[in-house]
Amino acid sequence: MPSIKQLLLTLNILAEDIADELAESDGLILVSKSYIDLLKQYLKTSTTLSQLVESYTDKEFKEIIKARGICLHLVNKKMLMIQNKLLTYLIEYSNAASRLDKIRDADFSVQAEIRFDLLTTRAVKSKSQFKTVADALSDKEYQSLVSEIGLPELGWRED
Repeated sequence: MPSIKQLLLTLNILAEDIADELAESDGLILVSKSYIDLLKQYLKTSTTLSQLVESYTDKEFKEIIKARGICLHLVNKKMLMIQNKLLTYLIEYSNAASRLDKIRDADFSVQAEIRFDLLTTRAVKSKSQFKTVADALSDKEYQSLVSEIGLPELGWRED
């Protein structure tokens, strides 16, 4: 199993790659497969980190983050959990939206309508869950998370 230091370094590198991809995409992130793939890698690494630090206290976790000087937006273990939730909901939304686009563009059968309705519900649910978690954060915490990871500014908090 990788060390905490390795995982933090990996998260930092992935965050830089995500930010680069975001800058290159001109706001079309949710259709960029490479962007979503990077988010999935980030989530996987972040989930592994979450499991690894489960036995640590918040104070010990904060000290590790400060000592490494990277991923400073992870001010405590709770923020790590929130980060993972937001990433999960964003990826679920993106997957549903991508599948919706494929159905909308190519399939006009009755079964496609049923799948379309189900995927629409899934996309709305993921967006709503993202919004709920994001709204629970202060503006400063949310902006820190968005800028540190390279999340798109979706405007879902204002909906």
